[in-house]
Amino acid sequence: MSNAMLANMVKSFNLRDYDGAVRHSAEGLALSEGRDEAFWMGLNETCEGYALIADKQMARAETKLVGAMEKLRNFGFRYESFEVTAALAAIRLAVEEVRAVRAGRKKVFDVSIVPQLRLAAKADD
Repeated sequence: MSNAMLANMVKSFNLRDYDGAVRHSAEGLALSEGRDEAFWMGLNETCEGYALIADKQMARAETKLVGAMEKLRNFGFRYESFEVTAALAAIRLAVEEVRAVRAGRKKVFDVSIVPQLRLAAKADD
């Protein structure tokens, strides 16, 4: 797995450049295989889901985010240097928010709940 691609995806996502994050995650997916492929699929669906939220396409966003959760939940607390558990909690909260908007219980998606994705710090040898 390319740590540079992962870092670029996280940076774009955290800057709320979801289209850029989608491009970086798609690049990671294209170059991955095996277990890494499922991981990058989950990241790609996460980025696509938030891009769809930004475009106010809630039904499609919900589908992408649920798919992302299904893929990422198999990676434990951390995968490589990516903090999976924190991302999963944020995605679950976003799905609940999307469902509330779609059901009419809320008028708009609360952007204050958009997460900051995190890479874990590595200890020096």
